[in-house]
Amino acid sequence: ILARYLLMLSFNNCLDVARHLPYLFHSITLLVCTGPLSLRASLHGLVINIIHSLCTCTKPSFSEETRRVLNLSLDEFSLPKFYLLFGISKVKSAAVTAFRSSYRHGPGERSWHNVERSFSGSAASDRERLSLTSL
Repeated sequence: ILARYLLMLSFNNCLDVARHLPYLFHSITLLVCTGPLSLRASLHGLVINIIHSLCTCTKPSFSEETRRVLNLSLDEFSLPKFYLLFGISKVKSAAVTAFRSSYRHGPGERSWHNVERSFSGSAASDRERLSLTSL
């Protein structure tokens, strides 16, 4: 939930990304490739939004070369081949996946198994193996 909250706040630079960049990347580094698919997709979206905010912000001002690298990074991270770095290579749209709930049950169907799955992540089929070099 907090990752989705950061994802929404990072859109349109509502987080003041430049000021909080070390904290944001620390959080991303701790959580990358962990948890349910929706969390991994949210982290991917957060990175995209951070780079986009840095490309469009006026303070701090970056050199032309730095802006070029940021724009290139934004283009690259938007490609599906970079989804592997976040453990979401099997999804068609990371943006849609980020807001899909991993907690699914019918009305009145609350069991400890469902509650445990909602906190620990989703089913084993949801997880991807990630090579150490990709990580």
